Amino acid sequence: MQSIILRSAASVLSLILVLSALASCASSDEQQSSVEPPPNIRAWMDRLTVEHEYDPETGFIVAREVITLPDVLTDAPPLPEAVKRSKRDNRPLIVFATADRCAPCQQYKKDALTNALVIIRLTDGPALATHIEVDREGESADRYLGGRAIPMTYLLRDGEVVATLRGQRSANDLLHWMNVNGI
Repeated sequence: MQSIILRSAASVLSLILVLSALASCASSDEQQSSVEPPPNIRAWMDRLTVEHEYDPETGFIVAREVITLPDVLTDAPPLPEAVKRSKRDNRPLIVFATADRCAPCQQYKKDALTNALVIIRLTDGPALATHIEVDREGESADRYLGGRAIPMTYLLRDGEVVATLRGQRSANDLLHWMNVNGI
């Protein structure tokens, strides 16, 4: 009889410990998800139409969807080959640097890089265009672009960065930048 009581007490104690642990996890999850981003991050988040969330541990606005690039960029050569072709053909090279995890990058793809006028310019213009996903091709980004800043647009001439366009931009911003740089 005593052993039955001890086993029952041990079972009750185990149950209490499990429930306590679950309550602690739930409380921790509630605290984490209720963390509000700083106002400057909130302002960025309010402009995004791609699915995203705020990661309080990193301070990043994380994408929950990945926007497909147009064929002119998905069919483009990888950055090292694009640099070689650009030098060989004496053509400027436009490089779009993004990351799948980056919500502003996905918004840039959605707003500017899939815009019909931008696609026409990239397809028929004087420059060769390519795209790099910096999280998968970090060494190439470091070597040819000097870093992994995202979202970022680079213009290379003879393999050297000569102009940059920082951040998530509209199609009009990108087209203006291309005009200013003779592309």
